[in-house]
Amino acid sequence: MSGETKSSGFMRFMEDRFLPVAAKMGGQRHLLALRDGVVMVMPLLILGAFSMIIAEFPVEAFLNFMAGVFGENWNAFEGVIMNATYGIASVVACFGVAKSLVSSYDIEGTPAGIISMAAFFAIIVPKTLTNADGEEVGAWVAGSLDATLLFTALLSALIVGEIYRFLVQKNFTIKLPDSVPKAVSAQFTALLPGTVIIILFTALRLCFAATPWGGFPEFVSDIIATPLRTLGTSYVGTLIACFFEHLLWFFGLHGSAIVIFPIFEPLWLMNMAENVSSGAANIVTFTFYENGVWIGGSGATLPVVIYMLFCAKSKLLKNVGKVGIAPGLFNINEPVTFGLPVVLNPILMIPYILSPIAAMTVQYIGTAIGIFPLCNNMVPWTCPILISGFLTTGSIMGVVAQLCAMIVSFLIWLPFIRVWDKKCYKEELEAEGANA
Repeated sequence: MSGETKSSGFMRFMEDRFLPVAAKMGGQRHLLALRDGVVMVMPLLILGAFSMIIAEFPVEAFLNFMAGVFGENWNAFEGVIMNATYGIASVVACFGVAKSLVSSYDIEGTPAGIISMAAFFAIIVPKTLTNADGEEVGAWVAGSLDATLLFTALLSALIVGEIYRFLVQKNFTIKLPDSVPKAVSAQFTALLPGTVIIILFTALRLCFAATPWGGFPEFVSDIIATPLRTLGTSYVGTLIACFFEHLLWFFGLHGSAIVIFPIFEPLWLMNMAENVSSGAANIVTFTFYENGVWIGGSGATLPVVIYMLFCAKSKLLKNVGKVGIAPGLFNINEPVTFGLPVVLNPILMIPYILSPIAAMTVQYIGTAIGIFPLCNNMVPWTCPILISGFLTTGSIMGVVAQLCAMIVSFLIWLPFIRVWDKKCYKEELEAEGANA
């Protein structure tokens, strides 16, 4: 009775105090804008990663064959594609965040996105280069706009979005007659706010040029981005992210969208970009989490789906296993989360939270001591497990890492799913007896 009282007290506390805050966070416009902006970058990162995988495929026979057919420089396309994808990640995110944020105020967001990119370029100090005639010129070189500047881009986009929204709502715009096409009038609407924003960002650049940092991006990196990234991409920070993501899922809220995408994903993407561009050794990247923790989806549920499919006694679990196995192979597990259900189920809450934490821990420790390779290649989150392990690392040891994580996850899930299966089976027998 005491245990039940404590459990019900905990549930009441979570429902009364935690859930309202979490739900409010889930609808917070700035977090949603960050999520939308980062999501816009994903297709580019996946394309760039596939160029890396093909150009650096870890099979000597394949590399020799391609060199024999297309010549020694057959993989020169990698640098071109990487500059066109990874190389502009921060610019695309800057546009996406500002556009999404302004659109959330029911204002046309595309002009704000364009102004945001211009403001972003205004505060980035170009490199000084010497051309063929010996003249010094300023230029943004390839690689200077990649995800290592992502935090500066996101912060700039939020600032631009709020200034633009404020000025438009205060009618600080040029009004054109209704006869003018909407696409044209929208750009004139943005003219005055855009002028103010570009002047402010130019002044910001000049101010920071006189500081020890030398520029606004360097200030953001030293004072904001680096401390946050150090915390958010550490083992403890990743554990916190994993815990709260799955705790929110337990209450039926999209924990990934509330916690992972807007808050931690930008930090993990910066880690991955740093690994790729400068040979850093950051363990926690977005692909490390996405393909190492989401084994069959949030909660690392693929092992338990396989168990239900072949070993469950109750009809409920057998049916959930049948329905959940196909999407589970592609890391989609809503049939499990809402079918068992895991949501608001105190018995299954424990493995649903502990299993992904354990999977993350095993792979983190294995990578830290050098057994498993770094996850630096971006692949879609729907890529099946084991295949993604090879593609994200370019090594068979990436597959081994995922296998170890699956085994640990299954061992955590097993006693709880057996208890739930026994309970459901007993209830089904009692229901059949009552009907008879």
